[in-house]
Amino acid sequence: DFKVIQFENNQGHGKARQAAILNTSHELVAIMDADDISSPYRFEKELEIHSKKKISVVGGQITEFIKDPGNVTGIRAVLKSNQEIYKDLKKRCPINQVTVMFRKSDVLEAGGYQDWYCNEDYFLWIRMAERGMVFENLSDVLVNVRIGEEMYERRGGWRYFLSERRLQKYMLIHKQISIFRYFCNVAIRFGGEVIATNSLRKKLFKLTRKTYDNKISGQKEGESQERSVMCKNISEIQKYPPFSVAISVYKKDNPEWFDVALKSIIVQTIKPDEIVLVVDGPVSDVTRNVITKYIAICQNGDNV
Repeated sequence: DFKVIQFENNQGHGKARQAAILNTSHELVAIMDADDISSPYRFEKELEIHSKKKISVVGGQITEFIKDPGNVTGIRAVLKSNQEIYKDLKKRCPINQVTVMFRKSDVLEAGGYQDWYCNEDYFLWIRMAERGMVFENLSDVLVNVRIGEEMYERRGGWRYFLSERRLQKYMLIHKQISIFRYFCNVAIRFGGEVIATNSLRKKLFKLTRKTYDNKISGQKEGESQERSVMCKNISEIQKYPPFSVAISVYKKDNPEWFDVALKSIIVQTIKPDEIVLVVDGPVSDVTRNVITKYIAICQNGDNV
């Protein structure tokens, strides 16, 4: 099933993600961005964890690439265990949002996604942690994320810094961090987001990334990136619970990249039972054509 929710005007990431989640039919929901590429094993690996444990959020590692998916610049590594994630939460966002599959009821219990400039995900994890919910990050690279020069610009400036500072103040008021940690976090962000130039910020980002060894984690060398769900035995597929994918698309999103992102959702070892797409404001006719294409694919079971 492929559901499309249209917003007449742009509402922003937080509201768009929340609308997508509210319109899903299943308890398990995976998040996807309109220009990233999911590993073909992503959903299978996440479902395996959810089927064995009562986990609120399962995520994983991401690689980052510029222009060509093979031009990987590094890995944004996150810690794995719940205890490590809670500790890391005090310093930075400890989960790669575009990799997560979470329990819808737990996310909504914490208030769901809310409008918070460039930090709607971090704010959500903070509120879920307040309620003692359980997180886990897999060691596998689950998503290949498209980056560029504009990313370094978005991660800087006064507006971005003030958004980050508000988060730190929230954690301080709610006793998730100490006053010392608050001032350290704010000082580090002020230096990197306000004082640093874009070129310096780019260098600082690279220092926080691990080197990529040209081998996608969790995938055997030589295996196809587009392994079809038909490779899975029916009994294997049926052991997993149904799940939805929530994704949003915006006017600025490149239609070609959007097409590749949707394809990576469809060509999985375990396919989603439902895709919920929020079109956040007006988009180009080319983007509309991509949406029409995947509606037909999901309805007819066509190949991509």
